[in-house]
Amino acid sequence: MIAGGVLFGPLTGSLLSFAAATVASSLSFLIARWLGRDLLQRYVGHTAVFQAIERGIARSGSDFLILTRLVPLFPYNIQNYAYGLTAIPFWPFTLISAVATLPGLVIYSVMASELAREGATLAFALKLSLAGGLLFALVQMGKRFARARRVATPGEEVRHDPT
Repeated sequence: MIAGGVLFGPLTGSLLSFAAATVASSLSFLIARWLGRDLLQRYVGHTAVFQAIERGIARSGSDFLILTRLVPLFPYNIQNYAYGLTAIPFWPFTLISAVATLPGLVIYSVMASELAREGATLAFALKLSLAGGLLFALVQMGKRFARARRVATPGEEVRHDPT
C-alpha cells in the first residue's frame, strides 16, 4: 500500500495495491482451505471451541469478516488463512475483504504518495492527522456495526448492551 503510493502515485498505487491485496488474500484463503480444513476438521472438528467458531461464522460470518477488516486486530495474512479454515464461502470472503480493506488501503497509498512528493511539511502533517482521524472513524464505525449486529470482536464475548 505504502510502496504503491510512493512508486506509482495515489491512483495507480491504490489500484495496484488493491489488486495485489485481493489476489493475496484470496490465495491465502484457498491455500488454507485446500491444505488445512480437512486436517483441522479431523483433529479438532469435534471440540466445542471449533464447533462454536463454525456456528458463529455460519450465523454472522459476513459481519465478523467486515469487523475484522475494518478493525484490524490481527494481521490480514493471519486472518486470510484463518478464514480459509472456516466454512465461509470463497466468493463472499473475497468480495467482503476487498470492499472492507479499500478505505484504509486508499488512505495509506494517498498519504505515502503525498509524503514522497511533498516531503514532511505542515500541510502533510495536517493531511496525516486528517487521515488518522478517518481511520479512527472507520474503526469506531466497525465497532458500532458490531454492537448493532451483536457480533463479538476477537477476544470479546457478545453481550447485550441496552444503550
